[in-house]
Amino acid sequence: MRVPTLFAPTILMTLSVLACDEGQGVLRVAIYGEDYVEVGIPAAATDGWAITFDEFLVHVSGVEVVSSDHEDNPLRQDTGLVFDLTIPSDGAGHTLTESLVFAGPYDQTTYRINPATPTSEAGNVDATTLTFMRDGGHSVFAKGRATRGDTTVTFAWGFDTNTFYNDCESQARLSDGDRATVQLTIHADHFFYDDLVSEDPKVSFELIASADADANGEVSQAELEALDIRDQVAYQVGTQTAVTNLWAFISAQSRTLGHIDGEGHCDTE
Repeated sequence: MRVPTLFAPTILMTLSVLACDEGQGVLRVAIYGEDYVEVGIPAAATDGWAITFDEFLVHVSGVEVVSSDHEDNPLRQDTGLVFDLTIPSDGAGHTLTESLVFAGPYDQTTYRINPATPTSEAGNVDATTLTFMRDGGHSVFAKGRATRGDTTVTFAWGFDTNTFYNDCESQARLSDGDRATVQLTIHADHFFYDDLVSEDPKVSFELIASADADANGEVSQAELEALDIRDQVAYQVGTQTAVTNLWAFISAQSRTLGHIDGEGHCDTE
């Protein structure tokens, strides 16, 4: 059984000596899955299925936060870290790094959600979970259940997608002697969006539930791969014409999870 680590480690980074007349404060970078991960996605927000997560593991690396006033002194966290976003944080998210930096706006952020490697480290997970992510080469692993009425369907999906989130317009404004946070926000509901191109996709689990071909109550990757989406009214893919089955569709959605400071958007590569 996985025993969650209650406190994420704080990794202090050393920057160049700060000039006294600049002012300085502590900048923290955190990762947060919001209530949708920590508590669950209510049925009212979907097509009637309430979705909860037992684990929502994310490997994040290559974090860089830059102030437009001090572009030559970024705050960086290069080491890949694994976090379980289901661990309650009381809305604060889980700390990746924090450091004493120049005061000013920290408005340019980039980060990567990519497969864990043998050099990846634990953010807030135990050794067993870290090994699982390393050995599986997972960038994201989501395990949970969806319930509607008396029906419950479980899932445990690992992804090896590699997504670079850049041009994230972070909102932190750091005053002299103060603290501020840049938040990498992970939107779990994107896994269940029913369209890759619509500006108003719906959060839906019905088609996923229907993929349970052997009726054992668990939807596997193989079952999702077997469900062709090309005749669906929803589940449009635009120019991503290679996305023809439901697993490929959900994998494509896994590359849209990352945001900044809540609803802020990032470009992706």
